[in-house]
Amino acid sequence: MASSGFLRMMSMSLVMGAASFGAGLVPLSLSMTKSHLAKLSTLSTGLLIGAALGVIIPEGVASTIAGDPEPESYSHKIALCILLGFAFMFLVEEYISPHARPLPLEIRHEVEDVHFDITLDELEREEGMTLPGSHASTWQMLRHAPSSSLQRAYPLSLGLTVHALVDGYALGVSSLETRSGALSFVVFLAIIIHKAPTALALTSSLLETSLSPSECKRHLLLFSLATPVSAILSYILYTHTGDGNNLSVGTPLLFSGGTFLYVATVVKSPSEATLSSTQETITKTSRTLLLLLGMFFPFIISAMLGHGH
Repeated sequence: MASSGFLRMMSMSLVMGAASFGAGLVPLSLSMTKSHLAKLSTLSTGLLIGAALGVIIPEGVASTIAGDPEPESYSHKIALCILLGFAFMFLVEEYISPHARPLPLEIRHEVEDVHFDITLDELEREEGMTLPGSHASTWQMLRHAPSSSLQRAYPLSLGLTVHALVDGYALGVSSLETRSGALSFVVFLAIIIHKAPTALALTSSLLETSLSPSECKRHLLLFSLATPVSAILSYILYTHTGDGNNLSVGTPLLFSGGTFLYVATVVKSPSEATLSSTQETITKTSRTLLLLLGMFFPFIISAMLGHGH
């Protein structure tokens, strides 16, 4: 059973890495409409919520209760593991990718605005009309836009790679549940749909930071490999260090459930950040239906496949 779980996890990891890299190549060859990207991002948010609340956390709770000989400590251990996962992603967002935010629209203006500011700035200096901070700050911001954009590329790439590592961790520990492949399949489904718009947005954002296409591909490759590598290492680590009981499986499941909750409810995905507003690209009804579909789909799939309880 362990070998079948490892092979299943390996195949899903390879598919996920290839799909992520392939999705990230799309902006280099063709453009994707904002509406399609917003719909995919909204669906992925619902899937993360549904996978966390409907599958991962309940499985973690069941495994923890089954393997814990101290019933009075159930609630504390369950709450602590979920909170640790949530807090971990909070620290990642605050300290690893604090500058991975979309650039202000005024920084993205092209040559016309720059020429206008140069002319106006020179005219004011000739007439002695320059006011402190009037246009100097705008010109300075535009003049340094390429360098600030380039500085933003690496925190963005690093932050999303860490997110991808956590996704791999979730896939790896879900594959430890050997009673059936339902849990790992649901987690795989939620992650791969979540990673597709993220990879698209990563490449689009990197292209805006003046990186060459070849450099963008290197960043994308690192992001795409992070999840498979993390999944394999997590599976091997828990297989060799865990004693095989339910508690050793339940704890990492609850932790990964906490990370999923943070990403789905707190983090603004890069694909949404590249859009001016998700509400402007899809209707409220479409957004609501996609979120609800994403929320309940993992639970329905899990119930249909069963967990072998």
